[in-house]
Amino acid sequence: MATVLIVEDDGLVAGRMVQLLRRADHTTVRAPDARSALREALDRPDLILLDLRLPDLPGEEILRQLKSEPRTAAIPVLVITGCQEAARDLKGSRRDQVADVLLKPVSGSQLCQAVDNALATRPETDRIAFRLTQHRQRELVRRLIVDGPDRLAFHVYRRLCADRSRSAGAPATNEVLTWAQIGEWARLEGLLDEEQVRLIREMETAEPEKAVERSA
Repeated sequence: MATVLIVEDDGLVAGRMVQLLRRADHTTVRAPDARSALREALDRPDLILLDLRLPDLPGEEILRQLKSEPRTAAIPVLVITGCQEAARDLKGSRRDQVADVLLKPVSGSQLCQAVDNALATRPETDRIAFRLTQHRQRELVRRLIVDGPDRLAFHVYRRLCADRSRSAGAPATNEVLTWAQIGEWARLEGLLDEEQVRLIREMETAEPEKAVERSA
């Protein structure tokens, strides 16, 4: 039904949330720290469950970064915390930035109800627009590799191979053009129109494994 990003460093708590949400037919993605949370959020889940006590950054700072980034600002955030003072502050000064705030421990029925309520706040048009962009990117990359000019297909294929290597843990290389560089070069060479260049450039925001999945 929906994709929910669970930002929680406690494995037992996160595992219980995963079980509850999967029973409700939701797809779950887990992030144990701020770095992975901000990375996964760029793939625009339908909802983010955010713990405020993480090992690398306070949850309040993650919330600030999410809401200041255009690509993630519209994603509803449901805060789940054991700190009553932080919950009070969020319900007051940042009430417009969170869908709701729940205090731990949270019961299964309470969590599912809050998730349903939070999901109802996200415009359907936003989800549709993002899925459409993903589809267009997939189709464009496939078309470029199969039917595109050889020199452009060469750079696109090398970029995909580099992304696949990075997802397997290999170090990044400067010998391969980035998606943004491919888009700019193709624009200057007259190989892509403006809309195609935009789609290629936006591939840069995807993690290596996501970019590979989009073109597979």
